[in-house]
Amino acid sequence: MTLKITTSLLAGAITLALPMMAAAQTGSRTAPGGSPETPAAVSPFAPLATITESFDTIPGTDPNKCPTGWICSNVSSPLGTTNWFQGNPAVFAAQAGAGYIGANFNNTTGTNTISDWLITPVMQFGAGSELRFWARTTTTINYADRLEIRASTGGSSNGGTPTSTGDFSILLGTINPSEVTATGTCGVPAGAPNAGGFPNVWCEYLLTNANGIPNSGSGRIAFRYFVNNGGPTGANSNYIGIDTFSFVEGALPLPITSAPVSGTTLTLPQFTLGGTATTATVTFTNPEASIGTVTCVAPGAPEFTVAPLVINVPATGSAAATISFSSAVVGAFSSALNCTGPNGEVFSFPLVGNAIAGAAPSQPVPALGDTARWLLLFGVLGLGAFAARRRWA
Repeated sequence: MTLKITTSLLAGAITLALPMMAAAQTGSRTAPGGSPETPAAVSPFAPLATITESFDTIPGTDPNKCPTGWICSNVSSPLGTTNWFQGNPAVFAAQAGAGYIGANFNNTTGTNTISDWLITPVMQFGAGSELRFWARTTTTINYADRLEIRASTGGSSNGGTPTSTGDFSILLGTINPSEVTATGTCGVPAGAPNAGGFPNVWCEYLLTNANGIPNSGSGRIAFRYFVNNGGPTGANSNYIGIDTFSFVEGALPLPITSAPVSGTTLTLPQFTLGGTATTATVTFTNPEASIGTVTCVAPGAPEFTVAPLVINVPATGSAAATISFSSAVVGAFSSALNCTGPNGEVFSFPLVGNAIAGAAPSQPVPALGDTARWLLLFGVLGLGAFAARRRWA
């Protein structure tokens, strides 16, 4: 009986202790300073947003939680006890709704580099793309925090190592890039991060194509909590929160077209050995207001040549590539011209050519001069006189 009671009490104590342990792990290194702001009842997402996240309720178990469809990848070395987690209201309240997402100094142990990635679902980039989110650090700033915002058009999009960025090579902006222990300013209206510290109140940020969001293609956006000399004993890293994420995918660019259309077999005029190469053209038309570049691969058969292989198609204009065919031997030849456009367009044209032998040149009859004609006439008259004498002899 005593054993059962002891076991039951121990289990109860553990059950009560686990939330307290999680809360301690997801806390800050400074005393909670409170937050004078009352969270907005509804998250103020961007108009026309196609991807939104309020972070009000994040699946998982603290201190490791991640929004549905997102990737939370802590590649700090060594790993600490936390990844991304449901924001701790004891540190500060949400910007809107019931919650936010947080990361802190416990992403690593000791004094080390923190590199903790919060990666969005796959999204479509386009002209007019717009990213909005809110971020802040603790009210009292004794330790520097830093947050990078990056984009990837790659296939894996899973972050990198503590000191590398994987395929998130596009840096859109950084909050507190120099890791200074200072209160950052918050621009109104929202804009890209400035070079100051990290704001200690909720601050809205806005990033567009002008900041590096691609105008086309697909990929992901990543938030990287990236702090040097971080961890429980480090001189940097404390606690950050992110709230009210929204992304406007933007308009897809109009594709470049070709005449003839892709897939058309180009049969070049017949080539005669020793003659001039025969040609055909492909014209590309760009409906967009900015230049578009079509890049072609040289055909595999050397009898076909293409110029230029890189076609810069002017805005709302056209440009052509010329295919030439010639051969040193008689025969039928085939190959292909393959090109790609700036928005993922694919152009493919089978090429066909035929080379024939030229006709043998005719030999001209030499022209006779005046002397030759007189000699010929005298010869004919002489033969005629000789024949007459023989007849009457």
